[in-house]
Amino acid sequence: VFQFDTEFYISGLAPLCDQLVILSYVKEISEKTEVECCARPRLDIVQPLPESCEEISSDALTVRGFQENECRDYHLEYSEGESLFYIISPRDVVVAKERDQDDHIDWLLEKKKYEEALMAAEISQKTIKKHKILDIGLAYINHLVEKGEYDLAARKCQKILGKNTELWEFEVYKFKEIGQLKAISRYLPRRDPVLKPLIYEMVLHEFLESDYEGFATLIKEWPGDLYNNTIIVQAVVDHLKKDPQNRTLLQTLAELYTYDQRYGRALEIYLTLRHKDVFQLIHKHNLFSSIRDKIVLLMDFDSEKAVDMLLDNEDKISIDRVVEELENRPELQHVYLHKLFKRDHHKGQRYHEKQISLYAEYDRPNLLPFLRDSTHCPLEKALEICQQRNFVEETVYLLSRMGNSRSALKMIMEELQDVDKAIEFAKEQDDGELWEDLILYSIDKPPFITGLLNNIGTHVDPILLIHRIKEGMEIPNLRDSLVKILQDYNLQV
Repeated sequence: VFQFDTEFYISGLAPLCDQLVILSYVKEISEKTEVECCARPRLDIVQPLPESCEEISSDALTVRGFQENECRDYHLEYSEGESLFYIISPRDVVVAKERDQDDHIDWLLEKKKYEEALMAAEISQKTIKKHKILDIGLAYINHLVEKGEYDLAARKCQKILGKNTELWEFEVYKFKEIGQLKAISRYLPRRDPVLKPLIYEMVLHEFLESDYEGFATLIKEWPGDLYNNTIIVQAVVDHLKKDPQNRTLLQTLAELYTYDQRYGRALEIYLTLRHKDVFQLIHKHNLFSSIRDKIVLLMDFDSEKAVDMLLDNEDKISIDRVVEELENRPELQHVYLHKLFKRDHHKGQRYHEKQISLYAEYDRPNLLPFLRDSTHCPLEKALEICQQRNFVEETVYLLSRMGNSRSALKMIMEELQDVDKAIEFAKEQDDGELWEDLILYSIDKPPFITGLLNNIGTHVDPILLIHRIKEGMEIPNLRDSLVKILQDYNLQV
C-alpha cells in the first residue's frame, strides 16, 4: 500500500503492471486575465514509492469543451485484458493504449532519426506490423542524398538493398541523375548478385570522362566479366587518340587486353611502357610465339632478365633466331652470346668467331677467358683481331697457343717490358732456346738482369748469365741477388 500527495485533483485511477495510470484535473491561472480557468485533463503514468511518486510520463488530452468541465465530469475506465484505457468526458471518449514499436518507429521517422528507426525495426522485425525494414532503409538513403552525404548513402545501399538487383539498378540511375555515379561505384555488387553489364559500363564511362586513375582502379578491382570488354576497350582507344602517351590509359588497356586473352596486344603495350610485369605475363600465358619479333624491345627493357628467359626457353625460341633478331644490335647480341657461352661452351660454337670481335669491342676483360675456354674459336682470326687492336696479353696467349713461343716472349719483353712475366712464360714453356732469347734481350738492361738473377737459379746455370754481364755495368741490388743464387745453389745441392 502506498500513500502520497498530489498537486492535482484525481478524476480516475487504473493499474498498469506495477505502475498507476492517473487521470488528473488541473486548474491554471490565465496569463492575460489572471483568472483561474480549467486546463486540459492529463493522463499521467506514475511509479508509486512508499512516501511519494515518480512521474514516468504525462500527456495533456484535448477533449471537446474541456474549458467548461469540472473534475467530476471525467471518468477513467480500463479493460484489463487489453491494456486499453477509456477517458470519458461529457462530450468525448478518448481511448489510450500502450505505445508499441511501430509507434516508436513512427516517432523516430518523424524526427528524421532514420538510422535509429532502422535499428529499431531490425531488432523488432517480428513484432512490427506497420513498417517494413526496406521502406525505412530507402527513406534513409533518400534522406542522406538530400543532405548531400552521397558516400554514406552509397555505403548504406550495400546493407539496405542486399541482393535486390532491381532496387540496385533503380538506385544507380538515381545517383546518375544527380551526377554521383562515382560515389556508388565503390559499393556496387560484384558477385552474387551481379547487375546488368550496362550498369557497370555506365559507371566506367563516367570515370573515363573525368578520372583516369579511378577508371584504372575499377578495372583492376572489378572482375573482367562484369561488363562488355569490347565496348570498354573501344572507349579507351578513343580516349587514347586524344592523349596517346597517357601511361594510366595504356596500362589499363593492356589489362583489358589480358582479360580478353589478347595477350600479344597487351605485351606490346607493356613493352612500350617498360612495365615490370612483362616477363611475368610472358611466362604466365606462354607468349613465346608473340615475342619472336620483340626480342630487341625485351633486351632494351631488361637485358639480364630477357637473356635468362630466352636461354631458359631455348626450345621455344632457338639460339639462331635470337642471334638473327639481334643482328643490328651487336652490343645486345654480345650480352646474349656471352651468357650462352657461360652456360655452355659448346652450344653457340658456330658464333665463336663472331664473338671474338664482340668481346674485343664491348667486353675486353672477358676476351682472354673466352679465348682460353673456347675450343671452337679460330686462332688465326683471333690473332688477327688482337694484333689489329694491339691487345698484347691476348696476342701473347694466342702466339704461345699456336706454338710461336719466341714471338710471344719477344712481345712480353718489348711491349710489356715485364721481366717477371717473361720469366714466368719461359718457365711455363721450359725451352732452352727461350731462356737464351731472354738472356740475350736482358743482358744490356740492368733491371732485367736483376730480375733474371733473382729468378733464374733453378732453371738455368746462373754462371752462364754472370759470365755475359759486361764489366763495369751497374746492376741494382747485385749483392742480394748473388747471395740468393748461392743460397738456392746450396739448397739444390
